[in-house]
Amino acid sequence: MEEIILNGKVRPNSGKGGAHKLRATGSIPGIFYLENKINLLIAVNSHELQVVLKRKPSLLKLELDDGSTYECVIREIQRDPVSGRSVHIDLMGIERGRKVHVQIPVELTGAAYGVRTQGGVLQQTIHALSIECLPKDIPDKVTIDITELKVGSSLHVRDLPVGEFRILDDLEKTVVSILSPRIEKTVTEVEEAATEEVAKPEETEE
Repeated sequence: MEEIILNGKVRPNSGKGGAHKLRATGSIPGIFYLENKINLLIAVNSHELQVVLKRKPSLLKLELDDGSTYECVIREIQRDPVSGRSVHIDLMGIERGRKVHVQIPVELTGAAYGVRTQGGVLQQTIHALSIECLPKDIPDKVTIDITELKVGSSLHVRDLPVGEFRILDDLEKTVVSILSPRIEKTVTEVEEAATEEVAKPEETEE
């Protein structure tokens, strides 16, 4: 698993006013905690965070300006409801040798037979998988080959490849399906509608 580093600064407790000032200078306020042992107010660079998030990390190495480093996972990101920008981040520290609960992305590969040949519609209903494992075993993603899927076929959580982790989601949940082609109107329906329009009697004035 690739090591992804996020730099941060320890910040004083300055309330909402301090948080607004941080955002105005290109930083985002956040919290880092490790069970009941550590609870730190932090700030991270907004641009750097966006770059990190694009890599969809399962595990981060947080490096703070006081010289301390921690392995952690992203617990929550709060976003502005209008702009969609990140406004706050919660990071949960983890300890080696102790299992953690994390979410990893589900990635589809291949062009489904049911889409490219039968005109079907691809529907992916699960984009992230909840798992339990040791920090060293956290995968970057779970990849599913959908090349052979035909119209009417689907894959469930139970069909996913399993590594050194335990899946926490319901095994019967559908991950991806190939739906039948959507046809709004058949040729016959269009012709019938046209015939009815022609057959309408003209209105006469009395």
